[in-house]
Formats: sequence, structure tokens, C-alpha cells
Amino acid sequence: MLIDQIEDYAIFMLDPNGYIQSWNKGAENIKGYTADEIIGQHISVFYTEKDRRENMPGKILSEALRNNIYKTEGWRVKKDGSVFWAHVVLTTVYDDHGRLAGFAKVTRDITELKKSEDQKILINAELERLVKINTDEIISKERRFRKLIENSYDGISLLDRNLQVFYRSRSAERINGWNDVERAVQPYESLVHPDDLPQVVATLNDVLEHPNKPMLSTYRTQHKKGHYIWIECLLNNRLDDPDIGAVVCNFKDVTDRVVAEEQLREKNKQIENILDSITDGFITLDKNFNYTYANRRLGEMLGLDSQWLIGRNVWETFPDVVGSSTYKAFYKAMETGQYVWNEDYYAPLNFWEESHIYPTPQGLSVFIRDITERKLAEASLLQSESNLRSVFENSEHAIILFDIQGIVVSFNHNASELAALHFHKELKAGLSAFYYSSPERKDDVLKMIESLKEKSSITYEVSYPLPHNQTVWYEVRWVSVLNNEKQPSGIILTLKNITEKKMADLERDRMTADLIQRNKDLEQFTYIISHNLRAPVANIMGLADIMQLNGVDGDSENGQALDALTESVGNLDKVIIDLNNILQVNNAANETLEMVSLPRLVDEVKTAIADLVVKNRAKISCDFSGISEMMSLKGYMYSIFQNLIVNSIKYKRAGADPLIGISTRLDGSKACICFKDNGRGIDLLRYGRHLFGLYKRFDVSVEGKGMGLFMVKMQVERLGGKIKVKSNLDEGTEFILEFPLKPVQG
Repeated sequence: MLIDQIEDYAIFMLDPNGYIQSWNKGAENIKGYTADEIIGQHISVFYTEKDRRENMPGKILSEALRNNIYKTEGWRVKKDGSVFWAHVVLTTVYDDHGRLAGFAKVTRDITELKKSEDQKILINAELERLVKINTDEIISKERRFRKLIENSYDGISLLDRNLQVFYRSRSAERINGWNDVERAVQPYESLVHPDDLPQVVATLNDVLEHPNKPMLSTYRTQHKKGHYIWIECLLNNRLDDPDIGAVVCNFKDVTDRVVAEEQLREKNKQIENILDSITDGFITLDKNFNYTYANRRLGEMLGLDSQWLIGRNVWETFPDVVGSSTYKAFYKAMETGQYVWNEDYYAPLNFWEESHIYPTPQGLSVFIRDITERKLAEASLLQSESNLRSVFENSEHAIILFDIQGIVVSFNHNASELAALHFHKELKAGLSAFYYSSPERKDDVLKMIESLKEKSSITYEVSYPLPHNQTVWYEVRWVSVLNNEKQPSGIILTLKNITEKKMADLERDRMTADLIQRNKDLEQFTYIISHNLRAPVANIMGLADIMQLNGVDGDSENGQALDALTESVGNLDKVIIDLNNILQVNNAANETLEMVSLPRLVDEVKTAIADLVVKNRAKISCDFSGISEMMSLKGYMYSIFQNLIVNSIKYKRAGADPLIGISTRLDGSKACICFKDNGRGIDLLRYGRHLFGLYKRFDVSVEGKGMGLFMVKMQVERLGGKIKVKSNLDEGTEFILEFPLKPVQG
């Protein structure tokens, strides 16, 4: 009743979220609302639109919550839309259980007091008015006032209608370093920081348009030394006052204050950014377990807006937690003042959390980590261990686990059987590896165990004799096991039976050696034939020539036989020559690899077949942008290029000059060379299978032996490459050669 009868103060209660719960007569007198109209509404109705956009009501409630009491002054809005200057005191109110019940708010209308204080600001301007009075009566007073102004810590400047300075106090030079003469020639636009100039221009225009209305502006201006300082300037248009006739500017250097405020904002922003960017949830609680801060990560973990939690009680917001391990840990940290670690499961969200709880003078700071995945992984690991044990026992390998000193820790059934079979000893945990080693092998085993401290693994093959002159082979692998500090902590020994593989390898080596020897024998046989037949064939050819010279009649029976013999011997000679050429190609594979320039190679081929190129008016274009040189056998490459270019010219299409395009490209680890022409083309459906065969010719209209493509394919394959062909009749042919970038020498 006492509060209700107070008429000069608005006294009312707010709930924790700022909604009005009570209303006295003083509130009705000051703000204009009746109790029925206002109870239940949010206090934001009393704030200006600008303050609401800046969430001033929420900030004031947060400050009151943080400090238990908060005082402030500012413009407030009445029911009729008018504003008044209010002095406001907010006090937090808690119930008997220590929970936040709301806020008590006391508001007083001090508009007249505000006007009185604002009037004081104009005193300096009034003092400047005395400068214009020239009568002897006030000279002494003018001197007194001038001394007051000149010795004022704040600077005072008077500006005319064109915003030119015609008077500056002594402090003005102290503040910005410019003396009166230097300042007089400086337009204000040149001194104001470019980023602040639009604001200053707008403020000055407002000052000129609104006489007698003080306006405050804070901006940067250039000091005489070249740096910028922050000044706070109070401007008042008194141009129409006959006693002043100027725009009065009271200003002071607020650089330290602005820098300190900026640093504080940056520091707070950095702290907020750090807390919002960490992977853990973070909250602060007051001593009543009410949220005073919650970072973004916590909101993500709980699936809500973290700001919604501010001011709310933990146990009321999450009643399922009451009595839990987390509940007890929070109270323990609050009561003992000591750090507490806790793990807990929150069933409503199927969520495992790890809490690090730190007591603070204000309450608690808590880091909350989501460990759900880890818990699921631990559960999965238990199952995995069971599965691994099953694999361990059912593996085809014999497996023994040793500690770093070579003591048996564990083993599977296969290992136990091998120990009994080859060492005639029972495998037991706790025994040393040396117990199962023969005397001559103990030094080797010791060296391997020592080596595993430096190496990750050692692999070798070993054999053991069996009855009936049989042998069993094993692949033995020693592997070092590292702990979390990357230090050796154990050894795994596996033995894999590779007897079948070993026997197959030995048989393969025997067959390979046999094939190599047979190939050498065939090459030797071919060499003997190609060389030893040359002499008898040459003799027969010589005898045939002599008989023809001695007058054997070509029309006679003997003459015809002689001609047939001469032709057969000539063909045999060509076969022997071709066989020699093939042998020379095989022998050329032993040449030294060198870097072959493809453009230069084409030039050499073109020079060698210049007559053929000119005669057929052939045009050869090259694009070696993909690769212009490669490591290879130059003799092979020259032969390949020459055969393919000559074939394209020889088998040109009737009525069309030969056009040959040679290009390269890289395809992964392969170099591709393409030869494309506009010639007759090849019927691949009909002749594709025999295209690269020896003495295979499919167009007899042009002279040839069927050796060229056979030689090209053989040389490409000797270089480790492949050859492909694309062709259509009367549309040309494209040969695609693929070589490994690291060539293979055949």
C-alpha cells in the first residue's frame, strides 16, 4: 500500500524475462498507463525505437542480473508518445529458495533536472558572447572570463556561418598542435579523417539547420604531427544570438578513452569468439545455478538458442538432471570450491557428456564435451576385441605375441601346434623366445628383437625338414607394436605356410630358365641359318648367272628350269636378308637409352625421304605440345617414325595429296604418339587380325614386302609399348603408340 500511494516514483515488479507484474500510482502518473493496460506487457514499450533496435531492454536486464543492481539514465516513452528523461534503478529479486523471482524497477522523471544540466553546457558559449561586447564597462569582466576560457582544459572554437574558425582558445592548440595562423588556412574537411568526414558534414548541417540545439559528435582529426586523435565535440548554433553570433564548439581529446573502449570491445569480442569457436560447450552460472553465459556450441549440443538460457535456472530448465551425477558434481564444486570432473548420460537427448567444472567468485564455469561417439566407440571396441580374438584363433597363420623383451604373452592354436611339431616343446605364456630357439639361432633372434626397437618389421623365409625327405616353408614376419608415445611396447610374430607357393616359385624359375635357354638356342639356330645359307645361296645364284652367260637357251626346257631356279634362289635370298634385318632389330635392343627429341626425329626422317615427300606433295604437320622428348632407343624410334610416315605416303588416296598429322599427349603414366593420315584406309574387319603379321600385304597395287608394320609392332613392344589402329576405307588411318614414361629396355 505504501508503494502504491507513492506518486513521484514509478515502482513496479518485472518477471525474469522483463514482463510487468505490478504497477503503482507513480508509474501511472509518470508513464500514463493504467495497471490494466500495462501489466503483462514487456518493458520494451517504454523505450524508443532506436533503443529497441539495439536491444537496450535486454542489455539492461543482463547488467542487473550480472551485478544484482543497475542504475541508468535515458529517454523513455510515455503512453501518449512523448518522451521524458528518466533515472532508472533495477534490482534483482530472489525467492526464499534463491531462485530469480524477477526485478524491482524504480523510475523517476528528471526531465527538468536534465534540462538544467544541459543548460550548464551552454555556459561556455555564454562566456564567448562576452567577446563581442566592447564597452569599457565589461572589459574587466571580459578579461576574467577570457582567462577562464583560455585556461580551460577543453578547447573552445567559434565558427562563422561558413564554418570558418575566427576564434580558438589556448587549449585548442594544446589539443591538436595547430596554432591560430596554421589552423586559419586549413579547411576542416582536410583535417577530418576520411572515414569520419560524412558524419561530421551531416552533424554540421544539422547544427546549422537547428539553432540552439546542442549536438555531440565524436570523430578523428589530424594532429599537426600527422597522426589522428579522437575528439568529442559539442556544437551549438548561436549565430542568431546577437551576443554570440557564432557556432560554438567545445571539444576535448578523448583518444585514450576511445582506444581503451575499443580495446575493451575487441577483448570482449575475442573472448566471445574464442568461446563460440571452441568445440566444447561452455557455460557460466551464478551462485544460484542460473545461467549468466552459454556459448553457441552448447546451444548446438542441446538443440536450442543458447541466449534463451541466460537468466534461467539449470535445474528448472532441465529437471531430469536433478539428482544425477552432474547435479552432484555441480554442488560439490560449488560447496568445496575445487575443480570437479564428471561424466554423465542425459537420456532425453541420448547424449553422453564430460564436464570440467571450475569454481569462480561468481559461481561456476563449466566446459561440457560431447563424448557420445567415444562412448559408442568404446562399446564397439569391446565387441571388436571379441571379434579379433575369434579371428586370432581362426587365422591360417601361426601368431605369437611377445613383450618387448621377447617374453611370450599370447598365442593361437596354430602357433602351439607348430611349436610342438618343429621344436618338440609346449608353447607357454611367460617363457622367452630363446627357449624355443636352437643354440645356433639364439644370436639371430636376439639381433632381431633389438632391431625391432628401430625398425617396424622384419620379414624372411625359413624351411624345416619333415619325414620322408620333405620340407615345409614358412614366411616369418616380426612386427614391432608401438604404444601411444610411438615407443616399442611389444612384438607380433606370424608364420605363414608358403610351401605350395615356394614349390610353384621353384618350378616357375626352372621353367623360365628352360625357356630362356630354348630362346637362346632358337636365336642361335636362326643366326646360323641366316649366315650359313648366305654362302650356298650366293653360289647357286652365281652358277645360274654363269649358265645364262654360257648361252643356255631361255626357251628350252633347261632354260626355263634355270629361270625358275634363279627366281627361287632370289626369293630365298630376300627371306634371308629379311631374317637378318629382324635379328639386327633384336640386337639393337641392347643400345643405350638416350633422350630423343621428337621434332628433330621427324626432321631427320623428312630429310631422308625428301624425294618421296616432294614427289607425292605430302604435308606433315606436328603438335608435340603434349610431350616433345622422351627417353628411348633412337634407332627404334627412327625406324618406327620412318615406316609409319612412308606407309601413309605410299598408300595415299587417289586424287588427294597425303596429309599426315603427328601429335603427342600425356595419359597418366603413358606417353601417346598419334600418326593420322587421309589415305586409303584399311578394312579392319577383314584384315585387322593379320595387320601386323610378317609378309602380310593387303594392297598389292603398291610395291612392298609386308615387313614395315611387322617391324613397327616388334620395335614398339620391345620398348615396352603398345600399338593400336583406327581406320575406315577411304577415310584414312590413325596409329596410336603408347609408351611408358619410364621406358622398358627389351
